Amino acid sequence: MSTRYPKSGVAVVFLAIALSATSWADQSGNATLSAATSLNLDTGEVSAAGGDILWNETSLTPQGRAGLYNLGKSGSRVFKLIPARYASAAPYSAAPIPAAALVAGAIFGVHTNGGHYAKVMVIASSSASLSVQYRTFIAPGPMASKPAAAGSAPVIAQLQNNYSLLQPGVPNYGIAPGSLFIIYGTGLSSSAPPKLQSGVLPTKLNQTSISVTVNGVATTPALYYTSANQLAAVLPSATPVGDGTIIVTYNGTASAPAPIQVVPSAVGLDTGYGTGTGSGIASDAKGNVFGLTRSAMPGEEIVLWGSGVGADTANDDRTYPQKQDNLTNIPMQVYIGGISANVLYRGRSQYPGVDQINVAIPANVTPGCYVSVVAQSGSIVSNTVTLAVHPTGGICSDTGLGLNGTDLQKLASTGNTPVNSGLLTVAQLNYPAGGGASILAVAGFSPLDSSLFGAGYSYVSQGSCSLTAPGFNFKHVGLTGGLDAGTIKVSGPGGSQNLMEQGPEGGLYAAQLPALTPGTYTFSSTGGADVKAFNVPLNVPAPFTVTNLAALATITRSQGATVTWSDGPPNGDVLVTGLSGSPAGSVAFYCYAPSSAGRLTIPPHVLLALPPTSDKMTIMSFTAPQTIPDMSFSLVTAEVSFTIPYTLK
Repeated sequence: MSTRYPKSGVAVVFLAIALSATSWADQSGNATLSAATSLNLDTGEVSAAGGDILWNETSLTPQGRAGLYNLGKSGSRVFKLIPARYASAAPYSAAPIPAAALVAGAIFGVHTNGGHYAKVMVIASSSASLSVQYRTFIAPGPMASKPAAAGSAPVIAQLQNNYSLLQPGVPNYGIAPGSLFIIYGTGLSSSAPPKLQSGVLPTKLNQTSISVTVNGVATTPALYYTSANQLAAVLPSATPVGDGTIIVTYNGTASAPAPIQVVPSAVGLDTGYGTGTGSGIASDAKGNVFGLTRSAMPGEEIVLWGSGVGADTANDDRTYPQKQDNLTNIPMQVYIGGISANVLYRGRSQYPGVDQINVAIPANVTPGCYVSVVAQSGSIVSNTVTLAVHPTGGICSDTGLGLNGTDLQKLASTGNTPVNSGLLTVAQLNYPAGGGASILAVAGFSPLDSSLFGAGYSYVSQGSCSLTAPGFNFKHVGLTGGLDAGTIKVSGPGGSQNLMEQGPEGGLYAAQLPALTPGTYTFSSTGGADVKAFNVPLNVPAPFTVTNLAALATITRSQGATVTWSDGPPNGDVLVTGLSGSPAGSVAFYCYAPSSAGRLTIPPHVLLALPPTSDKMTIMSFTAPQTIPDMSFSLVTAEVSFTIPYTLK
């Protein structure tokens, strides 16, 4: 086995991400800016000086250390769906936004001088003023971001693994002994900016300390950093497994006890955007990090980074460097592209609370730009991340998107400019449980955030499955709203008709079709303010059929489930997706397979992350992707879907 030690560059990546999960609460309202006035998004104050953004009639300019990110015209529906994690992951810059882009419905993000994140939507604009609606995320829930007043008690709101960010209430939640975890709340420490500790981690920092009691045993976590509404700490390996309590003490005043759920092993895998989903942080044995243009190879040994493997009583969980003990007493399986990989090492890196898992990529894995990776110990599965895999390394390619890693990297690197994207589809939507069927022609045009392409949110390559946990829902907005494409018509075997614009946001067009007759359908557009005229033919094959719908009505999670079909579109793919509700919100899974396979298995390591409940599953087939000319990113495909109720046991 090659060296277990990380390169310093890798250490910077995952330790920096420890600071990236900013504390969040709500400061919201409306404001109108006249010429040469600025807005402080932490307080809502409009003034002639200071603030975070300045309106000067020709542009909106960030002030001081503030940064801007322009999402483009997306409308109120998208504005409402943007969560705190999405706001914190955007690539902010000092570039101003020109007045021409600040039209009603335009959305932009602000990284404030106070270190918080805000989403802002333009309500109205003129040459003299700019009216906006905003929401600033400062701490979890409705609590304000501020240190505790003298004598007042800290408040603990939530505990999460630093990397998976799973929330209490999902089946795979838990904090393992020896893991790096974060505490959200208010009044947890001083309002000083967090400073990452090194060397020997202290058990008291900025007058803040933590105590954990499980089964009558008390332990004291060491601290990586503190702030008024967020702490990062390492749970001692001596902490027993079970349900216990945690208390934060600041400046001599203790919080009320909050629950902590300690489990033997609960791996959180690190992600490139610090969101708990999407592209994972993985490196080769020399510490070089993989990406879209530097893929891992089947058979290659790689290092996965994260936390939560479990207790290592030979280490003190405080001192750098940690001893690297292969914790073979902790059962561990890693699935890459759904195939079990050979685990060579599982345990600490050199850093307290930061784990690495060395595995060999299975030789028979299906390559792609977003191959799924998940770790499992007992019945507890990690968050799912993705990895670029190619037979010879280098630039990945992805059949389902019709793009390679260079294309995806270019789209992901657009910075402050959203990616203009489009979708054209002829779809037959079947509801076998009594809902009948709908046959539609749909066109959608939207400016998408570039991070969708870098991280592959809500998408995995063929042969893989992934999950989206509660609290990460903005990426499901998809190709809706935002861009004017003019008048759109579809012509096919049943004749021609115009697609009608749907809703007030713009960018979404649809028409009901009388039948889905195999043949050529042509989408044409006169062109609009945002999208050039186009004429795109689409060949619609005979609809595919799911052959075992009845067997999917009840699924035992620990046994997995297999979907079978016939008449899959040539060179296309099949997506199986489903929901399951939890106290924290709905968990979604999604699996892709080439349509030629005729079957797709949803493995137990995916279903075990879903709560046992009743909800809906959808099985969709797509023809091989085509493109719309002159668009940065587009998909033209024919779709047939079946949506059924199902019960998870």
